Amino acid sequence: MCKGKILVVDDEPDIVRSLTLRLSAEGYEVSSAHDGLGATKMAIEEQPELILLDIGLPAGNGHVVVERLRNISETAHIPVIYLTARTSEADYHQAREGGVTKYITKPFDAEVLLAAVEGQMERSRELV
Repeated sequence: MCKGKILVVDDEPDIVRSLTLRLSAEGYEVSSAHDGLGATKMAIEEQPELILLDIGLPAGNGHVVVERLRNISETAHIPVIYLTARTSEADYHQAREGGVTKYITKPFDAEVLLAAVEGQMERSRELV
């Protein structure tokens, strides 16, 4: 049984691969993108229930992607969890302003990430 659809967006193939394997093993349907434009396109096409998004991306960083998604009616509601190496106060502030649900820094603990994913998926289901 599928526990939900997640879009993983990172320009590091090893991170995408490991997250895809782990989340798939947990019962999620996972799609992926490797840059900002691909992330926006996939979000519109796939309509995931959650997006795990890096900030440092080519072709539109994570902040740009979030801004784009919030301005498209089909994607404005999709929760975003940042998964990033960036730790500046400016990035935290921009994430809050953009409505990012959670900010997890790399290197990350897989269990912490899974707990954040599970928690967000539960909150999303409660809103339906």
